[in-house]
Amino acid sequence: GSVSVIAIPEFEVVDRIDAMPDHAARSNDGSTFADDVIVSSDGSRMYVSRGGLRDVVGFSLPDGELLWRTATDGYADHFALSPDGSKLFVSVWNQDRAHVIDTASGEELARISTCVGPHGMVFSASGSRVYNGCMTGDALNVIDVDTYEVTRSYSFLEGVRPFVISDDERKAWVQLTRMHGFVELDLEEGRVTKSIHLPVPPGVTAQQDFPHTAHHGLVLNPEGTRLCAVGTVADYVALLSVPELDLLSMVAVGTEPSWAISSIDGKYCYVSSRISDTVSIISFENGQEIKRIKVGSYPQRMWVVLAE
Repeated sequence: GSVSVIAIPEFEVVDRIDAMPDHAARSNDGSTFADDVIVSSDGSRMYVSRGGLRDVVGFSLPDGELLWRTATDGYADHFALSPDGSKLFVSVWNQDRAHVIDTASGEELARISTCVGPHGMVFSASGSRVYNGCMTGDALNVIDVDTYEVTRSYSFLEGVRPFVISDDERKAWVQLTRMHGFVELDLEEGRVTKSIHLPVPPGVTAQQDFPHTAHHGLVLNPEGTRLCAVGTVADYVALLSVPELDLLSMVAVGTEPSWAISSIDGKYCYVSSRISDTVSIISFENGQEIKRIKVGSYPQRMWVVLAE
């Protein structure tokens, strides 16, 4: 139920923000109280999806004051911020829909029927479309941000987990529930063009119980030349070249890594490991972990923002 603030380039925790100041009682029932986090481009606002509390909240920064709370009537999962910072598109995975929320007021603007088990949410570089992965519906849907309509759907043989969309929207790289690796999708032709199977250490299998995911975490560096892929059940991160998708290096990280983002300058891949409560700083250039930081309990999503 908290957000750790890490200073860059020192890579040290300098603050911790309470993500549930409106709930004094803490539960140990396994609920996720801070699932996803996004910070506005100017660093003045922070948004948190609180799955276990079935809502999305907005905070002012740096004081951490709660500005608004919007109920989602279901598990608020991954979300995405529109490029202009005005709207949040939120997956409510156990209600098979997405909510659109005004970031200034917290007002709910729309509800979109998306798919069974909506999960990942990623905006196109143009900002005209948002891609919504379906964790139990085995699909990747495209939503028009003006009409709130699903305009195209890509089907898979497994549930869609983290994915990356190329800036030109010609390719997508998609992690699937029980796959130790990911697939490359041609978005124009609507077909899988490559399947990348990453190493599976002896004795490692995909989880059989929910959330039963093998790999969870995928990010492209800003130059579009490297992919950072998280091997959740095997406790490693793989770096691959783009467009070749050749395996360049494998890096041991904390226990059960589950998310990855790129630094703004493209030098590093940041990876959170939710069982060891750590964040690993991995160099895209030399494929090494340069530091591992202890953070709050069960770290998941991360966000990077320039701040004075």
